[in-house]
Amino acid sequence: MIYFIVRVIVNALAVALTIAITPGIDLAPDLEQKMIILLVYLILGTAFGLINALIRPLVLLVTGTLVIWTMGLFTFVINGLMFYLLSILTPNLVVINSPAIIWVILAGAIMGVVVTILEAIFGLDSPVIDDTGKSKFYWRWLGLLPGGRRNRIVENIRLKQVYDIIRRYSIDIMVGITPLAGFRRYMQRLIYPTKQVIAEESPPKAIRLMLQDLGPTYVKLGQMIASRSEMLPEEWEAELSKLQSEVDPFPYEEAHRIITEELGSPPEECFTSFETEPFAAASMAQVYRATLPEGEDVVVKVERPDINVTVRGDLNVIRNVVSTLEKRAEWARNFGFSGMVEEFAENVTEELDYENEAYNARRLKQTMNEFDYVSVPTIYGEYSTSKVITMEYMQGVKITENKALDAAGIDREELARAFIRVINKQVMIDGFFHGDPHPGNVLVELESGNIVFLDLGMMGQLTDEERMALFDVIWSLKYGDSHNLTRTLLRLSAHFKEIDEEELQQDIDRLVQRYVIYSDSPPQLSDVVPVVLNLLFVYGLQLDRSFTIALKSMMQTEELVRTLAPELSFLNAAVEEVQGVMMEQLRGDVIYDGLKKHSLKTAKTIVVNWPRWQRSAAKWVEQLESGQFAVRLDTSDVNKNINQVEKSLNRSVRSLVLALLLVGMLLGSAIISLAPIQELRFLDFIPFDVFVLVFIIAAVLAFVYVMFAIWSAWRDHKR
Repeated sequence: MIYFIVRVIVNALAVALTIAITPGIDLAPDLEQKMIILLVYLILGTAFGLINALIRPLVLLVTGTLVIWTMGLFTFVINGLMFYLLSILTPNLVVINSPAIIWVILAGAIMGVVVTILEAIFGLDSPVIDDTGKSKFYWRWLGLLPGGRRNRIVENIRLKQVYDIIRRYSIDIMVGITPLAGFRRYMQRLIYPTKQVIAEESPPKAIRLMLQDLGPTYVKLGQMIASRSEMLPEEWEAELSKLQSEVDPFPYEEAHRIITEELGSPPEECFTSFETEPFAAASMAQVYRATLPEGEDVVVKVERPDINVTVRGDLNVIRNVVSTLEKRAEWARNFGFSGMVEEFAENVTEELDYENEAYNARRLKQTMNEFDYVSVPTIYGEYSTSKVITMEYMQGVKITENKALDAAGIDREELARAFIRVINKQVMIDGFFHGDPHPGNVLVELESGNIVFLDLGMMGQLTDEERMALFDVIWSLKYGDSHNLTRTLLRLSAHFKEIDEEELQQDIDRLVQRYVIYSDSPPQLSDVVPVVLNLLFVYGLQLDRSFTIALKSMMQTEELVRTLAPELSFLNAAVEEVQGVMMEQLRGDVIYDGLKKHSLKTAKTIVVNWPRWQRSAAKWVEQLESGQFAVRLDTSDVNKNINQVEKSLNRSVRSLVLALLLVGMLLGSAIISLAPIQELRFLDFIPFDVFVLVFIIAAVLAFVYVMFAIWSAWRDHKR
């Protein structure tokens, strides 16, 4: 009730200020008594609150793409529409002078600014923690709507939710450092007496809570940022690291429903025992302890409810924002945002399907067989689906828990060397490696000292060429070979613009001299790689996705090694380990086996293809004898160009049709609005305000379209 009263007062103040500031809008002239005017403003405030609560979400539901496309400018149109609806609902209270379209849009913009400021002061926009963990009921139904990869309704809903959450937290942080903070905190306690409001929190903690409030997609983004701890202040690192473990759980009822739907029976029937309290809660799943009928102790990982719908919606919204940004700004295109987004989206999408994780676990278990000190949990396929995965229960502590490791008598330096050896085997030799080896995903069994790999949803893969190139990069960094480093990076990078390779070589040489050759301490990947990657972005270069994941995995490994054994140089140890493996590969028997294997493969290829080669040779001879020798040309590039021309023509036709429709709406509504009503008796059933509204919308859309066309022409000319 207190919230409603304060909301009405704030809206009334906003309406009063808007009417006072906007020159073309006034109260009805017969409202002269002060008490009546005060009552009128309260009525207008109540009406505006209802419009904003009921109509605005519906408008955003169908115009979310326009908001992104216009970089937020379309919100002025929405604000104007809200104020225009207010004038329609209260025709005897508000008077809009001619030309109405100008004053309505201006009033909408002023109203939006005033409401935002007053909400910030009175704490109406305070971020509130929802600790129920329940998924909104409508996501399940929205997930059933057709739409293939794109569900516009979901995307628009998520766009509104993400915008509201970011706005609330941002305003709370900004007001918290002003003299108005005390009054805002008082109003928060008054308005939200029974809810947990985010107040008086440090900016790092507020951002961490905001990412949790935004949902799994943004929690995953925060985890990726936290993994680059060398780039973060200590306080920010500590808070964002909590995203890897301190995530709010969802109710057991949801987990029970998902398990029953996926496995065909409730958990109490599938398992001998099943603990209802979650063993762990992660950004995209929740884990429960259980026992199989055969007696094995297992953990059951259950995907968060309806996460598939919301995450895909989030990813498409981010794609739309980045695509629009790259169309508008050359620096965004040069920075390669779209490539980074696609890399992130692919990683997250793979983690949504537990069948991928099951495959990854089986493959990694096989490749790690040669190490008796490495454990990968066994997957139980009959109790696993795309949303539920059951795996062997593995005990242990985080690999960075130094006190527990020391108490168990484990040699941390030897453990660090073993971990380097394992990661080198995965990355440099197998080309199949853990893509996110942060402390929560790597455990140590205290009794045996074994290294345990968990959470295998994101794995990286490298080709033979990429593996050799990665070793080339590591080798070049260790020995300060800037020329070879530049050549390797250029070979593995996509180019977004023309670059001066000689200038790039000089810049990389300066970085290598600073961070490697003339450094006071042994070179660290976490010092050199981020600077080099930033330099590549400046030059319009972007490394291959799989190669970037490999570097990220190596840097995370270095961070773990630094925690275990600060005196141990990861770069030196990694090169030593790879050199040992290479020398092993150069033994005579290994070379002989390799040559034998490739010789047999080549012979098999010749035998299988020999008849086809004979027929082709005979056909060529016949063509030469008859003088009709045919040459086959690859026209794929020509087809691509034709397709591009066809797309351009289609865009031009669509633009022409849109322009004609807008002009038709504009002229038609204007003519109808100016015609005498008695001559339009066939339209008597349509309110006159509808014509004005159509005219406003058509005029605004036409203006936006013309400005976009001018900007596009200027951009094409610049290119």
